[in-house]
Amino acid sequence: GFDILASAVNEMQGVTEGTLIIHATHTFASHWLARHLGIFQLDNPTVAVRLETSQEVIDFSKTEADLAIRVGKGQWPGLRAHFLMRNHFTPMMSPKLADTIGGVRDPLDLLKLKIIDPSDPWWRLWFTAAGHPDAPLESASRSRLGSQAVEAATAIAGHGVAILRPDFYQDDVAMGRLIQPFDLTCEDGSHYWLVYPEARRHTAKVRAFRAFLKKTLPSFDTAPDGSTGPDNGTA
Repeated sequence: GFDILASAVNEMQGVTEGTLIIHATHTFASHWLARHLGIFQLDNPTVAVRLETSQEVIDFSKTEADLAIRVGKGQWPGLRAHFLMRNHFTPMMSPKLADTIGGVRDPLDLLKLKIIDPSDPWWRLWFTAAGHPDAPLESASRSRLGSQAVEAATAIAGHGVAILRPDFYQDDVAMGRLIQPFDLTCEDGSHYWLVYPEARRHTAKVRAFRAFLKKTLPSFDTAPDGSTGPDNGTA
């Protein structure tokens, strides 16, 4: 209650208008948010934007961030969550790397190449969906690069096969830097969400960012099951 009162007072005094601090994962920030932030800033010229990126789940009580983009199931106590987009994945690689084994035609052909982070649970989910639940991923050398964006860069350089969200890399496919050898994509139940403390839901800059996402993302506030969010992004 005191948090809501403080937010309202700050709003009246204009304290919250200056800078919108957004926390996001490296991948979402570089492959979606950075490409669309210009629209938000054109619509809201009085609001500056500061973008912070990391793979960590931030504690809003210990950070200056106003809102965050998280991957999960949309359930975080004390936070308002709005669905952004589904998170699906599939193997992708450099076409030159595929050519080194005469092309990739069967899912097991991938195991002839270096797998980037075979310990990632996405790999087992994908091979199971492809009909190979016992694919010997354990025999592949371990490599953990910290973020999907870094894994994609490594795949583009021809140093292995990465399991990626294909929608983020369509430009690389169009330019011939990556290929998606199989149409099969999978999900693990975790998707992209906009989150912020309940007490900040009525601040002008948060409302403005919510309106920007609703304008830019057709899937905004439409839950994975097809239902709309509790306030459809308007509250």
